[in-house]
Amino acid sequence: METIQNAKAPTVFISYSWTTQEHEKWVYDLAERLRFSDGIDVKLDKWDLKEGNDKYAFMESMVTSPEIDKVLIICDKGYQDKANANKGGVGTEKLLITPEVMENVEQTKIIPIIAERDKNGKEYMPTFLKTRIYIDLSDDDFFEENYEKLVRTLENAPLYRRPPLGKRRVFKDQETISYYKSANIIRQMHRAIDFNPQKLKHLATSFVDNFFEDLEQLSLTHSDFNTNEPDEKVMEKINASLPIRDSFIEAVKLLSENDKIETEWIVDVFERIYGFTEFTGTGTFYKMQCDQYKFLISELFLYTCAVLLKGSQYKVLSELLKSIFLFETKNGNREGDFTYLKFYLQSLEVRNERLNLRKISLQAQIIVERINNKFVNKQELLDSDMLLFYLSGLNNTSDSGGRWFPVTYIYREFGEHIKFLTRLKSKRRAELTRDLFSVASIEELKKIIATYSHAEGYGYGNSGNRIPTIQAYIKAEEIAINP
Repeated sequence: METIQNAKAPTVFISYSWTTQEHEKWVYDLAERLRFSDGIDVKLDKWDLKEGNDKYAFMESMVTSPEIDKVLIICDKGYQDKANANKGGVGTEKLLITPEVMENVEQTKIIPIIAERDKNGKEYMPTFLKTRIYIDLSDDDFFEENYEKLVRTLENAPLYRRPPLGKRRVFKDQETISYYKSANIIRQMHRAIDFNPQKLKHLATSFVDNFFEDLEQLSLTHSDFNTNEPDEKVMEKINASLPIRDSFIEAVKLLSENDKIETEWIVDVFERIYGFTEFTGTGTFYKMQCDQYKFLISELFLYTCAVLLKGSQYKVLSELLKSIFLFETKNGNREGDFTYLKFYLQSLEVRNERLNLRKISLQAQIIVERINNKFVNKQELLDSDMLLFYLSGLNNTSDSGGRWFPVTYIYREFGEHIKFLTRLKSKRRAELTRDLFSVASIEELKKIIATYSHAEGYGYGNSGNRIPTIQAYIKAEEIAINP
């Protein structure tokens, strides 16, 4: 099918009113996203108008220049009032724009963007633009959908035309990512931090609802599978889960950094998400049909703990690791601890063998390849994996005798320290972290470290690299030797 997308990046000027600091930031964020994320060459006074420039000459060149493909007019109450009264820079821009609007009723250079509505839900829009079709970005619930419409309009890439392949944005692949609802809530959480931190708790609840809707997009049916390579679809969904994973971890990070993180919120998520690990429909199904969810759940829990550990949220992490979960299953709730969030992934075993990858653990390799340094770096994630193993043994979290298996331990460098354990040499740090080890004193902590052990040769059977005991990282007599 013929494409009509622009051959070059579109150039866009944004006209707006300096109404409030919050509104200016909203405009700046929009301009930055268009330019950085979507390759739109945005012209904005904040980065294009310098000291000593003639601001009126700048406005005129932006509105009348043939090099400017589109003019986005950000309509809020401030812009409407100033334009209708011909006041300030907005009034000047209105006088320049009006001929463009009036002389050619068919032209599409001017695009009104609704950023605000009144208490009755009516859009703020200056009189000279009343007949123009606008794009509405005023409603957070529909922001992502309408932002997509805006980008397509600027790119001259209608929804039902196949976009060209290349380095620039490929819409067919991007649509799934763009419409993940949880990403929209993350944007609202960032705005709340700047202007209304008390709203974070409410947004955390909204995030979970949207997060679970997003998870539905990762589901597979029996008919999706190719019997000769059944692992391909699972791998495809694991790859597609990346933005969903990042949205969840970013929510945990934002709540943690602003002291709004609650253990029950995390527990509720993992209790609910467990239901995705089993087939609940009718008819034929593959045993590996839910492996993409099993992979994601283990990864999410590992990242969650790593973020809490990095943020020194020891109380929340301690409560989480000692929580009894009532996991939702098709046969009712199943009681268990955090070690139940580790799963055998048949699909990755099949893939490892089918493609002759010869990986000790394909699951571990994928986790390491997907590390997002925005949240934690490689060492922090691998450290957390090991700590979950040790803590599950020290705290005897599982009645069944199971424990968290640190799948990524084979990616640790020989002799590499676990920073958290090394820092136990500080008395202050050791005191802060006693709850994690379920001890009441430093002496008790020294005792359980001294007596800790696990089965000799514990680790992957196909690797000579075994999991060291905790004493390889911290000896009992080294605990609290420094202030």
